[in-house]
Amino acid sequence: MRGRILVLLGLIMAVISAGLVFFLLASSSGEEAAPVETRPVVVAIQPVPARSVIPPDAITVREWPVELIPTGALTDTAEVANKLATTDIYQGQPIVRDMVVDKEAAAEELGTTAAQRSDVSFLIEEGKVAMAFPVDEISSVAGAIRPGDTVDIIVSFSASIQDLGGTLPPNLSRTSVNMTAFTLQNIEILRTSPWTAEDSEAAGNMYTMLVDRQQAAILTYIRQYMTPVFVLRPAGDEAVYQVEPVTMRYILTNYGLDQALLDSVFVEPTQ
Repeated sequence: MRGRILVLLGLIMAVISAGLVFFLLASSSGEEAAPVETRPVVVAIQPVPARSVIPPDAITVREWPVELIPTGALTDTAEVANKLATTDIYQGQPIVRDMVVDKEAAAEELGTTAAQRSDVSFLIEEGKVAMAFPVDEISSVAGAIRPGDTVDIIVSFSASIQDLGGTLPPNLSRTSVNMTAFTLQNIEILRTSPWTAEDSEAAGNMYTMLVDRQQAAILTYIRQYMTPVFVLRPAGDEAVYQVEPVTMRYILTNYGLDQALLDSVFVEPTQ
């Protein structure tokens, strides 16, 4: 979610800056306004997609109003050019330190070279791993999901009494029940297309997700034994929701179908 927060901050800064420029232009037509104190910062002059190398010609140094300079703003293009973007960078947006990763420096700290490591490996947070997961048009919200989005995962499966460690009574003929339930929530999507594809924003049949190791094990089990569906969360929503699992009994009871079903089975004899 750090990338999403940085994007929102950048958009807010762009709006505030536009308002300030408008104010200064309006003021210039009347009384002479007091000079605005500025400092140089590195600004994007063209969009840069997340998890891509920042081209030198995509950035420049511009004077920026001191009161609008975000914390951690960089002032030297050498700190940005040819580095990795950790989030989408928009045209006209000041670039702050958390938006870039210097993989050469990071590799040197590890006692290796950047050429021996993938770009993605430098963008994974400590304690997390990147994991691929196959999707189709239905499970991927019809291709609406994009890198940086967060998702919840719903699964459908058949569970038995034995799966719960229970013992079947002699008179019980039904041994399993079909169920649908929310499982993992607030999972970040790193990429929606193969890493070999040029377009990182394209909707493909394979998602790469950022998860911890326990979540990776859960996802592997889900992929192997259950039917998963991804649901797209609203931007900025990080809440954990308690959602009741759905079974046939749930549907029949909550929608008043249980009595209707009984009525259709137990028909009074005609006179």
